[in-house]
Amino acid sequence: MRRIVLYSLFLCLILGVAESYAQNPMRRIPGMSGGMGGRASMGAAQDSLKRRDNNEDSITIWYRLLDTSRLQLLDSSVTDFYKRFPVPANHVYLGNLGLAARPLRFNPILTSGFDPGFHAFDVYKLRMDQVRFFHTTRPYSELGYLLGSSAEQIINVLHTQNIKPNWNFAFQYNLINSLGSFKNQSTNHSRYLFNSDYTSRNKRYHLYFVVLANSMQANENGGLQDDYDYLGDLVSYKERSAIPVQLGDYVPYRRNVLNSVLNTGHRQRTTSFFLRQQYDLGRKDSIVTDSTVIPLFYPKLRAEYNVQYNRHRYRYYDRQPQDSFYINNYDFLLNPAPEFQIEESWNDIINDFSLYSFPDEKNAQQFLKAGISLQNLTGIFTDGKRTYYNLFLHGEYRNKTRNQKWDLEAAGKFYLSG
Repeated sequence: MRRIVLYSLFLCLILGVAESYAQNPMRRIPGMSGGMGGRASMGAAQDSLKRRDNNEDSITIWYRLLDTSRLQLLDSSVTDFYKRFPVPANHVYLGNLGLAARPLRFNPILTSGFDPGFHAFDVYKLRMDQVRFFHTTRPYSELGYLLGSSAEQIINVLHTQNIKPNWNFAFQYNLINSLGSFKNQSTNHSRYLFNSDYTSRNKRYHLYFVVLANSMQANENGGLQDDYDYLGDLVSYKERSAIPVQLGDYVPYRRNVLNSVLNTGHRQRTTSFFLRQQYDLGRKDSIVTDSTVIPLFYPKLRAEYNVQYNRHRYRYYDRQPQDSFYINNYDFLLNPAPEFQIEESWNDIINDFSLYSFPDEKNAQQFLKAGISLQNLTGIFTDGKRTYYNLFLHGEYRNKTRNQKWDLEAAGKFYLSG
């Protein structure tokens, strides 16, 4: 009896396999039967013996900043919200995202040389020392969108990819748009960045290129007109955008997130073009594996040329100045006429030549740098144009030990004339 049961189970198994094989749709295609000994099985056997390449279904990405050789990885953690929010936690701003901000702690400007002096929107701007030069094995993109109260929104876009193993480009766009809770308080900030870096195959020549632009626009209301308890009057001022303000009180209550008109406030626009070329002298080497040869190059001396063009444009505009506001607060003799504006712009060109020396050929983060720079400045004002120049020497020593325990940085400038 037991043998009969075993034979019955074996027969059912054989019939089930045959039925599954008969229902295989690939049998209808010549050469794709998928049966034992068929072409598909041969291909499967060959694929199973193929060596797996981890880079085929994963991405390896790192970056470094312009004046560093230290490689850094992307930080995708969400432990600190202010890594994604444009205003740092130690800053205070004028009640609406995008308005003027300043740090709560003492934070002096330690850079020497020319400074236009407009820093109200610095926390929202992209700077040259924040530009990241990537290297990635696969195209990489980041999309970010944050929506807050009163139609506040933040949009972040980043894309980078390697055109060739030794040539990468990256594009970044950021938008901050917020209407605010009160009248004439809207902001609209845009930032654009395109950068690329190229290294020759023999690793001697390096090229870096950056195009960076910031467009900052913020309407300003100067605060409430008086000390009346507007927030307590829910009958007349339930909507806070109806509360009268010092500047731009003529702006209607209607709120449109697509409206980015400058009524009364500031507009700042900066544009920068940067080009760096480097050529190294040193020793070639290579790493030989079973099937590949990885070329290496250890620099001993580097020649570098930089050219940078910056354009700064600043404008204050008031379409309909409030009566006596400028007389009482800014000592104007007469109240300005409608369409009142003050403008200032600067063009800045810097040419720089530097030499590097690397004492330890296998530690690129230890070097001695010396160079000379010529800066030409042109200022355009309402009463005319002025030109200036600066000629200065600069030097730097930097060392980060290979055991990652010690860091040393020393830099200085000496102005010859200007």
